[in-house]
Amino acid sequence: MDRKERRRFIAQLVNERKIETQDELLQLLTDAGIETTQATISRDIHTLNIVKSSDANGHTYYVQLQKDPAHNYDRLYLGIRNNVRTIETVQFINVVKTELNSSYATILAGMFDELDVPEVIGTLAGNDTLILISKTPEDAQKVYQLIMDHMNG
Repeated sequence: MDRKERRRFIAQLVNERKIETQDELLQLLTDAGIETTQATISRDIHTLNIVKSSDANGHTYYVQLQKDPAHNYDRLYLGIRNNVRTIETVQFINVVKTELNSSYATILAGMFDELDVPEVIGTLAGNDTLILISKTPEDAQKVYQLIMDHMNG
């Protein structure tokens, strides 16, 4: 099985099951007769835009963020409205707080990355904190305003 087929199979597994760990994913691949390594799985997860998400019961599992070639910002706006709690700007950096222990900061970072927002040159996300890095304080202010315009409806 080549890399393309393996990645297609991984995406199918992630979309059909609630896989909680890379070890679990590796075992599913092995059970299907696909021999690979943990390092390869990590690269595949990154390439496929797969992140960890939490359900209502606090269980975390992998989900695949879908790329949107039309640069549809609606999903981003909805994500901001439903999940962003606070935002603070420090020079050229925006610090965004999402719902506590939701892992949504990572999902939101993925959205900013996939939309290639011109005023954001990089993202860094933890469990409930997202750092949006801009080139200039003016760009950071534009990002701040975009988020403020869509927070809480």
